[in-house]
Amino acid sequence: MEEKRSLLLVEDEVIIAMAEKLQLEKKGYRVLHVFSGEDSVRIIRSKEIRFDLVLMDIDLGKGMDGITAARKILEFA
Repeated sequence: MEEKRSLLLVEDEVIIAMAEKLQLEKKGYRVLHVFSGEDSVRIIRSKEIRFDLVLMDIDLGKGMDGITAARKILEFA
């Protein structure tokens, strides 16, 4: 049996995040959802979970936007 791929979903809108998470799980992904760019950077840097993919909104409301978060994640990689 093939192991599920892990995906980090970064989305500040609850309804959108719930719908995306449900669809991705139906496709066989193991999904962890966070609401902010700051949380995404913290999770990736912790190395507690290895992600195969990060799916991130660009406009995350207050705080760090998706582009800045992606750059910080790439600096760490």
